[in-house]
Amino acid sequence: MIRATNLPWAAGLTAGGAALAAAVAAPLTWSVGGVVMRSVETAGPWEQAFWRALGGAVAVTIAIALTGPGRAAASLRAAGLAAAASAVLIGATFVVHVLAMNATAIANVLFLQTASPLLMPVLAWIFLREAPRRATLFAAALAAAGLAPIVIASIGGGRLAGDLLALLSAMCGAANVLVVRRAKATNLVPVVAIAGFGAALASAAMGSPSSVSFVDAAALVGLGAVQIGIGLSLFLFALRHLPAAPVALLTLLEPVVGPVLVWAFVGEVPPGATLFGGAVVLAAMLLSIRATARQAAP
Repeated sequence: MIRATNLPWAAGLTAGGAALAAAVAAPLTWSVGGVVMRSVETAGPWEQAFWRALGGAVAVTIAIALTGPGRAAASLRAAGLAAAASAVLIGATFVVHVLAMNATAIANVLFLQTASPLLMPVLAWIFLREAPRRATLFAAALAAAGLAPIVIASIGGGRLAGDLLALLSAMCGAANVLVVRRAKATNLVPVVAIAGFGAALASAAMGSPSSVSFVDAAALVGLGAVQIGIGLSLFLFALRHLPAAPVALLTLLEPVVGPVLVWAFVGEVPPGATLFGGAVVLAAMLLSIRATARQAAP
């Protein structure tokens, strides 16, 4: 039996079982972003992007230092152009995602970004020759049916710039999934640190990070450590062991859980279409998890 020794908490699990758990846990860590970004008072979009990216980059760097920087350097050399491409795409999502969250409703961003996982079964089939199972295609179709009324209602809010940024973030995410999955034999987690520092530098040039209060900066750094340092690392680990389509589809947990958290803690009430569509997406999630669990069996 193959052990998932890459993750300490995965001792005793198969690589596929640990990857499935990571694929589910990753979007749950991402779903807290809306609450934190709506709660800070002294940080604008670029300042939020800076402190969040910096927190994630530092968290990943610490993890690399503890687990062996030599292995991380070897992984980057082995990945070659894939590492460079992934760093650019991930860094772009770090910045564009935060800008979108500040330019439109949280629900708009999270639901429009689902364009990425919904496209993955087809993109993985075309570029990676990973033929999706019927259950995966059915789950994607069901999720699309649930998201259609949500997206239509959110676009009608008149916040076109934010919606377009959310779609751009989705496209960068989809491209990165293809890059990571093609280099599935290589550990690309160190790329997250590079992308984080790059995004922080770009955001610092556009904003004023020093003007943010200590409390807000600490909250954003913590958000980056959770969303990027933990969440994205779990996501990349899952892509090394499972097909791209079901792993990407599982990220639809974020637009289901995220708006609920913003509703509960910030008071930003999602429309009725969001509640109805979220229930349909949740059903698709259960089908996707079932299909992925079968593929993860030893």
